[in-house]
Amino acid sequence: MSRFSNIIFLDEEGTGLSPYAEMMFRWKLRNRGLSGFNVMSRGNVVLFPEPANQKLAELARMKGFSLDNYSAKAFEGEFSECTLILTMDGVSKQKVYDRFPHAANVYMLREYVGESGDIRLPWGGSIEEYDAVCATVDRVTDRLLDKLTEMPEQGIL
Repeated sequence: MSRFSNIIFLDEEGTGLSPYAEMMFRWKLRNRGLSGFNVMSRGNVVLFPEPANQKLAELARMKGFSLDNYSAKAFEGEFSECTLILTMDGVSKQKVYDRFPHAANVYMLREYVGESGDIRLPWGGSIEEYDAVCATVDRVTDRLLDKLTEMPEQGIL
C-alpha cells in the first residue's frame, strides 16, 4: 500500500477539477473495496465557499454522482509525510511553492502518474469539451489508484 493516506486534489479556485477528481477518486476507492485514504479537494484562492462549477456538476449528475453539497475550501498548507498534494496544472503547483517554501509531496496529477501536461478546463467551452477533460481526469485517477495501491516488489532470496 501507499505511504500516502491523505490525498488532496488542488486547483485554482477549488470549484473546478479538484472536486470532480475527488468525487471520482472516492468512487473508485469504494468500487475496489479500498479504505484508508482521506481524500479531499482544495483551492489555492478561495475567498468564500462556492459550489462546484455548474458544467462539472451537470456532468457528475449525468454519470450518477452529485456535487450538489460541495463547497470550496482553501488550501492551508496541509503538509505531512503521509499527504500527497496533486495539482491540475503547473501554475497551481508553483503557487503552492510560492506560498509555502517548505512544501512537500506536491505534484501535478499527470506528473505523478508518469505523464506530462496540465489538465485544464475549457472555461466557457461546451459540455462536450468539459466532458473530454473529465475523461482525462477519469483515466488519470485510474492510474493514480493503481500507483497508490501497488505492492512494493519483493526481492528474490
